[in-house]
Amino acid sequence: MPREVLDRIIEDIRNDVLKLSDVTKKAVYFSIEALKEKNVEKADMVYRLEEESDLLNLDIENKILSAAARYHPVAGDLRFFHAMMKVSSNYERICDLAQKIAEFVKKSAEKPLIKPLIDIPKMRDIIIEMIEQNEYAIKNHTTEPTNSLQNMDDKIDMLYEQIFNELVGIMVKDPKTVPDAIDLLFVARYLERIGDIVAKSGARIVYMIEGRRVWIK
Repeated sequence: MPREVLDRIIEDIRNDVLKLSDVTKKAVYFSIEALKEKNVEKADMVYRLEEESDLLNLDIENKILSAAARYHPVAGDLRFFHAMMKVSSNYERICDLAQKIAEFVKKSAEKPLIKPLIDIPKMRDIIIEMIEQNEYAIKNHTTEPTNSLQNMDDKIDMLYEQIFNELVGIMVKDPKTVPDAIDLLFVARYLERIGDIVAKSGARIVYMIEGRRVWIK
């Protein structure tokens, strides 16, 4: 009976992490949509998603700690608990970073963008695809989707470098653009950081499934 109870709890935790993953994708998506459109309502949506991520992460953590203390998890269970707690914490952190992007929108909603957003949405779309790869791995207990995370994160890094160089060029040509250009640099840096976090979450999933340590970044 305890094993059956523990299996139900594990499945409940898995579903909660997948729910948090969905919240995370939405937060990243709408943060950039809000920036593109200078849309305060979409920025406010990101704030609400960030609050939801906090509650989900806390609930996941409490369920894991309670299950580990009350039942008799074996090695595979402990790897699952460890990985899901870390992935949950990572995704809550991503929602924090998405909220920081939304903050830029709220403070500059009346000002036009200094340039059209081209590469920043590309970074966002790759991140969402990376999160979906992790989701598939968690749902189907397979590490195969995580194999592409490194290349995808490398693409994000290259896009960040392109954005950095372009914005530096804009600031050199017109010093009046410096404050707004720096804001966009921060946005790109947050997305680059999010890519790193998703990749490292993939490494935790590999450990959960196969019991081996890998470096994805």
